[in-house]
Amino acid sequence: MAPAAGGGAGSTTYAAPAPFTTVLTTRYQAATLKQVSALVNRSRYLVSDTATDSTSAHYLAIGSTYSATTGFSVQPATLSSASTYDSYLTKLIQVVSDASGHFRFDAHLHPNQAIDADAADGNQLKFRNNFGKAAVTYGYVTFSYDSASRLIQARKRYTYSYNATSNAATYAEDPSFGAANQYVSLSNGVYQLVPAASGATAFYFYESPLDFGIPSSMNPAAVAFVSNPTATFVSKTTVASTEGPNGGIVRNVNASYQAQVAAAGSHAGTKLAADAQLAGIQAAVEAAGEKLRYAPAVYTTFRDGALATTLVSDAIADGTPGQNLVPYVYFTNEKDVDGKYHPFMIVVNYANPASPHGLQDIPHPPGDGKGTGYAAQKVTRLTNLENTITRIPMKDYGVVSAVTDNTLSRTLLSDVGGSLSTADVYNYASTADNGVLINGVVMFPVYNNRLVPSQADGELSASGCHVGQGGGGPHCHADGAQNAAGPGVALYGDADYLNQTHPPLIGFGHDGVALFGQYRAGKDTAMRGAAMALDGFGGHDHDGIGYHYHAHAVTNYPLQNSTTRITLNVLMKGAYIGRINNVPFFGVNTSFATDKYLGGPAR
Repeated sequence: MAPAAGGGAGSTTYAAPAPFTTVLTTRYQAATLKQVSALVNRSRYLVSDTATDSTSAHYLAIGSTYSATTGFSVQPATLSSASTYDSYLTKLIQVVSDASGHFRFDAHLHPNQAIDADAADGNQLKFRNNFGKAAVTYGYVTFSYDSASRLIQARKRYTYSYNATSNAATYAEDPSFGAANQYVSLSNGVYQLVPAASGATAFYFYESPLDFGIPSSMNPAAVAFVSNPTATFVSKTTVASTEGPNGGIVRNVNASYQAQVAAAGSHAGTKLAADAQLAGIQAAVEAAGEKLRYAPAVYTTFRDGALATTLVSDAIADGTPGQNLVPYVYFTNEKDVDGKYHPFMIVVNYANPASPHGLQDIPHPPGDGKGTGYAAQKVTRLTNLENTITRIPMKDYGVVSAVTDNTLSRTLLSDVGGSLSTADVYNYASTADNGVLINGVVMFPVYNNRLVPSQADGELSASGCHVGQGGGGPHCHADGAQNAAGPGVALYGDADYLNQTHPPLIGFGHDGVALFGQYRAGKDTAMRGAAMALDGFGGHDHDGIGYHYHAHAVTNYPLQNSTTRITLNVLMKGAYIGRINNVPFFGVNTSFATDKYLGGPAR
């Protein structure tokens, strides 16, 4: 958990969720593992060389060293009494069947990686990139599993390639694969294919003790898993074009703010500069007779938590494990033509989670829009780095009492409302993003572009997110924490509530209103604000914090034109309660050349 910061009246405590790197180091010991005799498509398993669950058993695991050219190693590892979440997640294998019933073995923690056989290295098994940009492309092997003999047998190999311009992927059967029908052996710490069953190792599959499947809340209508092919990933930005002395941020931010972006990610020097800038902003705004919406501790907690977010999972088509996901957060304070200050928190984010995204498990993902009708379209199961700069207004512009008190040129209601005329907190909402989470992932309203909760369409991952029709990074329509059963499924979890007096800070709406985690049913009755109901916008004000949103559940929500009722897992419902009409450039795409509130132009 990120260090807590005191702030606001009553010594209210603010804390950010622990980054995924910290979650993985948390101690975890599963109960007795359950062995299975048959493999189920898209399920996750631990693969052991023993018929009993013990600390001496060797489990197939993905190595810890990433190589852009060779991938990850396949290695045996044990589960000791001092195991962590990382101990289990590195050993989880997702099996994906083809039309013949044979299985590809994908790494759960690094879903771009599937098991291949290296003919140049004695047919040793290796994890290799099969779903993203790769410095060298290889392929993957499909296997069968005999539940009687417990032997794993290689069947076919497929080569992977992609077009460097369009990124369109191609998988072709490898006619030169000479290890077809050979068996997997574990000997002297090496997994490899051997010609005869007599040299093979018996392997035992155990159910994953952690559930990473789609919970019923994210697919209440039990929409079936579609067989549409996967849409091509896109490429929008690079780390080099964003970060460092030659990156777009440093080159465009003016001298007043340069010290805050002198280094990407967590950095002692930029923190000192940001804290000083924030203190100066507060003093200047208050001297002008106005105020910030929140105590400085709220903004510093968000900044420090966001900058601590680094990519753990090899899951982004053009991402690299270890990279920053929110490279910069800095504060600006510029005046308008009337001499009024408009301070902003600027969040530079790649809009992807640090953990496995789970897009491969979504039953009915968005289509790519390139075919006539959904059945003819490819669907979005891959993700890439986004090039996103998010402006969060920090001045207290007040709150509205009715959704239409805010002026929006386009809303879900105006675009797709049809005969509907009544604006409410769900439909008087942005047609795109309405906020940003502390890990840099973008938030969208609960409704999709059919004015239906995305949950009801079975189009969300376990974390409540998906990639939209145009490709890119995932965005989240729902709160995954309310049904999270495994680490990395949700942005925050039970550990983030320990020794805290308030749920964790998890994001901000574009209106500048902070978003905190849910009050967990039956668990958080002693927390500040727990006894106070949330209003129709999904927020409240207590203990001098200032009005803020909370993730929450809306039970018995009626679907339009249906008798079905579901539970909505809400981040932000959609409409803004923060007044936005006086926020400069609100909802407008700007650039450093035109928007001084971003910290540009350079001067």
